[in-house]
Amino acid sequence: MDAQNHLDYLFKSLQHHPSPYIICEKDGTIKWFNLSAEFVFRLKKIDEINFINFNFTEHSSSHNDEIAESYSTSIEIKLRDMSFFIRTRIHLIPSSNSDFLLIEILCDSRENLEALKDTISCIEFDRIDLAYQKQFDLESGKLTGMEALLRLRDEKGNIIPNDKIIPQIEGENLFSLVVKASLKKLSEIFKKKEELGYEDITIYLNVSAHTIMHPEFSSIFSDFVDRYGIKDGEFGLEVTETAELTNTNMAKQYLSRLKDKGIKIALDDFGAGYASLKYVKDLPLDVIKLDKQFTNDLEDEATSHLIKFVVNVCQSLSLEMIGEGIETEEQKKAMNSFGCSTGQGFLMHKPQFLDDLSK
Repeated sequence: MDAQNHLDYLFKSLQHHPSPYIICEKDGTIKWFNLSAEFVFRLKKIDEINFINFNFTEHSSSHNDEIAESYSTSIEIKLRDMSFFIRTRIHLIPSSNSDFLLIEILCDSRENLEALKDTISCIEFDRIDLAYQKQFDLESGKLTGMEALLRLRDEKGNIIPNDKIIPQIEGENLFSLVVKASLKKLSEIFKKKEELGYEDITIYLNVSAHTIMHPEFSSIFSDFVDRYGIKDGEFGLEVTETAELTNTNMAKQYLSRLKDKGIKIALDDFGAGYASLKYVKDLPLDVIKLDKQFTNDLEDEATSHLIKFVVNVCQSLSLEMIGEGIETEEQKKAMNSFGCSTGQGFLMHKPQFLDDLSK
């Protein structure tokens, strides 16, 4: 089979394949993409996508047979005005006249493909926003802080549930662009802190354990503090999903660097996982946020004892404590009576976008 017939065969067999495929020459010149790649990257023309610093190395193959050589690697893609690395498997397909490459974009599921497409669209069309929920002193009612909650919008402006996107793309390099876009939005409220009367509060950004474990993110957050002249204690990170902290020592190093920059570190959803106390011992924390499951079950005697225990732990370690999910006056009074002096929940404030906060 000659080279052109070989290509034509691949075109037909992969055109409707559920995985995104791109065919290119060994120098990275793209020749073709299938319908799945067109869907994910929203491609209309072949020159909308390119590979950056493309370097195919045949000796890197992890599989070698008479049909093809292949290996897995991350390659940098330039898609219109944005660029990012993406996980791929590269197949060298030999032919009689020239060799060409079959680039398979690695996606674990249809949900992963949808999340990838939606994330690219949100970044490209500036549909990433933050909603802010205030935190208060439960005794005095004084504003003490705010949590910035990530909000992604679809083409119609509707909010996309975070659990449809974030778990799917968090391990991808593309997620760094989401974090950068979030910080760009966050900078807007720091510019207005004095105007809004928020000089003495901490504004927290919700991040996952997976995020803070990536070395690139430490520098992203540090650069953010430097760029906007943010003072010690004005900015914090709420670390969620700590079950993903597979290397506590490395997490401690990364978080310590951020803490040295004046960034407050909060452990979110405390009590939701079996290892919560271990993280209190091992990580450089400033704040513990008690999971809302405790707030929802305050009438249970065991729950009240556990809350008092956590309060004592926080006091002995000089940690701040914030109770989450406070939705009734009874919950507010109970949490305060247990010694949890700061709270957050719909009773006191529902999340608002910056424009609404400014009114």
